[in-house]
Amino acid sequence: MYDNLFSERGLSLDRLRVLVEVHDAGGIAKAAPGDPIRQSQYSRQLRELSEFFGTEVARRQGRQLKLTPQGVQLAELVRTQLRSLQDFRSECRAESVDYTIAAGDSLIHWLVIPRLGEILKKDASVRFATSNLRTNEIVQQLKDGRVDFGVMRKDAMEAPLKFAPLGSLSFVAVVPKSLVPNRTSPTLRDVLGRLPFAAHTSDGQFTQRLRDVAKELKTELRPALICQSFPQSLVGVRSGGFASVLPALALKDLAPGTFHEIPGGSLGNLNRSIVLAWNARLPRVRPSAKKLIERLQAELRF
Repeated sequence: MYDNLFSERGLSLDRLRVLVEVHDAGGIAKAAPGDPIRQSQYSRQLRELSEFFGTEVARRQGRQLKLTPQGVQLAELVRTQLRSLQDFRSECRAESVDYTIAAGDSLIHWLVIPRLGEILKKDASVRFATSNLRTNEIVQQLKDGRVDFGVMRKDAMEAPLKFAPLGSLSFVAVVPKSLVPNRTSPTLRDVLGRLPFAAHTSDGQFTQRLRDVAKELKTELRPALICQSFPQSLVGVRSGGFASVLPALALKDLAPGTFHEIPGGSLGNLNRSIVLAWNARLPRVRPSAKKLIERLQAELRF
């Protein structure tokens, strides 16, 4: 049945592994940085795969050697098969099976990591790795199999991904009491337009919606501190020097009585539905994922 695959030389697990490494890194130079000998070996192995399959799997673009569309297609196919083989080996040896969960930094901090321990209490046969990615990166890596699960916005879902709802992520404005020493509670307009504000800017959709909220309140958002994640903004609030708008999940990390909370109102426009996402083929490729999907749904709901 598979005689054609073995009638010629050039196909090997090692060459296929190199193909996947080059795909994930974005090119040979990035897969073996600063190592010209290894880069030459990778180039030779990709050339041998090209000769075996009768099509270029990599092509030089300027000074870089990158995968062709056929090479990308083959890499995604190979990754799936290697993952299945690795799972089978782990199960035969009674070793833990690894799964990767991708999410934004805030969801990893306040939702994913705190809940994974409960799964391990019930099933010690799995291990987890987290990957801090932007939403568009999560979608792409779920599609090509680099990550197994994503915790992400529902409105970013694309075929062939499947999902299960986890909850609605809401936001609140918080102000350290040290910024407003009198007893008057600040308003949302004060938070966005008058007080030193720590802004989370790596999520373009969130930032634009927050600017729209400020505009509705007839003020302008001018951050005094620009952060790359909500956990960084939280540190700014904890320092006593900055107000911010944070996920409600983050409030458990602030000492009670040290801050003012300004909930609801216009901030409802920032709410987003969060889902657990996975590739439709995952349960076929990794049978142990079927039960894990159910467990993750149960533990990550909020």
